[in-house]
Amino acid sequence: MYRRTRRAAITSLLVSSFVCGSAVVLAPAAGAAVPTASCTVTPNADGTAVTISGEGFTAPRKLNDGESTEDLNVDATGHFLLKRFQKNVDYTVLAVNEDQPFVFVNCKRVPAPTSPQATSPTQPGSRRDRAAGIAAGAKAGLAAAAKSCSTPPVADKSGQQHSDAYWNSWTQAANRAFQKACQNR
Repeated sequence: MYRRTRRAAITSLLVSSFVCGSAVVLAPAAGAAVPTASCTVTPNADGTAVTISGEGFTAPRKLNDGESTEDLNVDATGHFLLKRFQKNVDYTVLAVNEDQPFVFVNCKRVPAPTSPQATSPTQPGSRRDRAAGIAAGAKAGLAAAAKSCSTPPVADKSGQQHSDAYWNSWTQAANRAFQKACQNR
């Protein structure tokens, strides 16, 4: 019987402190804005890493990814920024001390930024860049062979700027196409 009475007293004390504590936390001061803390997870354009940023936090804080917890470097303004080579993981910012506001904040995922380089059809050194060089070189080699087999094709690099991979592929393809066309004459 003593155990039930004690359990009931502790339960009612916890419930009342939770209700009163929530009321104090939820009731803002007159005319004051309620500060908020937020955390976002942004994957990089190629999807190999994520950037975790937060604002509105008081130090010290910890970051939890479901498997491990590490200390966060929260600056004097309440911001932090961290890059991790993990993806598809949910992150939570945890309070270290009991008296800190926002005991835990789940980080919100935002879409990866789109960059013009990521959507470019020919990135320097990419397979597409080399393939474009091969196609243009083969065309130039056949055109040079049609004019004269005594003058090999020469790259005109004054127009568009391309990577070294493009020009190497262009030169090889132009020479191959030129030699093959001149041998068949």
